[in-house]
Amino acid sequence: MRSTGLLRRMTGGRKHLATRIIEAAAARGDKPPTVIQAFAARRPVVLALWASTPIGIIMALAARSYVATARGALFVLANWVLVACVFALSAYAERSRQRRTGSHRGERP
Repeated sequence: MRSTGLLRRMTGGRKHLATRIIEAAAARGDKPPTVIQAFAARRPVVLALWASTPIGIIMALAARSYVATARGALFVLANWVLVACVFALSAYAERSRQRRTGSHRGERP
């Protein structure tokens, strides 16, 4: 493994630990995806809606008095959409990771 600038500056035990962490992270890409990871890669929008809806409900309940106005309701809705986008983007990242590593579920080695 080629040493990066950060590893060159480290000493002894820390360098060994950092190398083990990097190699372990690289080895995780070789494992087949779990059922949840495969679902997220196949249906990113559905995952975003399912995962963000309870969070949006909790946000609306927490900001009950603030939601009484149209401006407050739009604020809570915008936050819910932001949370949904975060979940969708992470699912799309998982899809690209699976394509990059070739570790789709159902693919035969």
